Amino acid sequence: MAPVTPLPSTSSPTLPPTWTPMPVPTPTPVPPAKLHFEVPTEVSPLFPIHIEAGLSVPPGVNAEAKITATVMDPQSQVYVILSLDPVGGGLYRSSEVLELPLDPLPGFWFVILHVRGTFPIVGPRVDTFRPGSVSFQDLAGSMHAGVTLAVPSLFQTVVEAGDLWAGGRVWAHGDGEVALWWAPGPTEPLTLSLAQMILASSYAEDPRGIGTPVTTAMDPTTWQGQPAYRMQEQWPGEPTAEGEAWVIQGPDHWLYVLRVRALGREVIPRLHREVVATFGFVEHKQ
Repeated sequence: MAPVTPLPSTSSPTLPPTWTPMPVPTPTPVPPAKLHFEVPTEVSPLFPIHIEAGLSVPPGVNAEAKITATVMDPQSQVYVILSLDPVGGGLYRSSEVLELPLDPLPGFWFVILHVRGTFPIVGPRVDTFRPGSVSFQDLAGSMHAGVTLAVPSLFQTVVEAGDLWAGGRVWAHGDGEVALWWAPGPTEPLTLSLAQMILASSYAEDPRGIGTPVTTAMDPTTWQGQPAYRMQEQWPGEPTAEGEAWVIQGPDHWLYVLRVRALGREVIPRLHREVVATFGFVEHKQ
């Protein structure tokens, strides 16, 4: 019997399916937030400013940033660091004001923003300004000739009492005032009892009838080498206002009451303290 030859199979083996990778969707990039930042070209020591910055966040993105501002003087020394807080509408503002000294260094001052966020942020981070000039009152002939005091022209004279022999002047601006009273004194060394007497007379001679504050401290000190007493005062009102006074015996034996106090606030403004610090002695002219 002849052998049987198998017929060739007409069906092909089934191949496994080829795996086709699915494309991974590419996330749509979120556009960066834009920082808007600018300071005035000139900042006056008499008008403190808030540092502000705007942040434009892309639609649908709910995020905030942490922003601080470093202010540097023309000698590249850090003057102050301010924190900027969100106040709504993408605006950030420093809670404290930028307050320049009464006699700031001339030249360009720098404000540098430091911004941290959970999303990209683009925009300027550095700006500059110059200090504005401050004009001062000419007090020659309006107070005792033995002293000098730099009072800005912007301050208003609210009291003119007495004369050049014995009298006083009070200047007010914003939420503070500066006062200077003078009278001839004895040649003996300044004592606490004498200081208390001349201090009390400065309250009584003020024509406004401002009353008498509570004196919380009386410390012996000096002012430009001259004997003095420093008095801490609390003035009545809402809120209770801080005050500070010095009774000073000048080289010409005149007695001076130099005072600074807050108006409508608790703490003495820095500007008014700086004005007081300019008080000094000149050669007495008879």
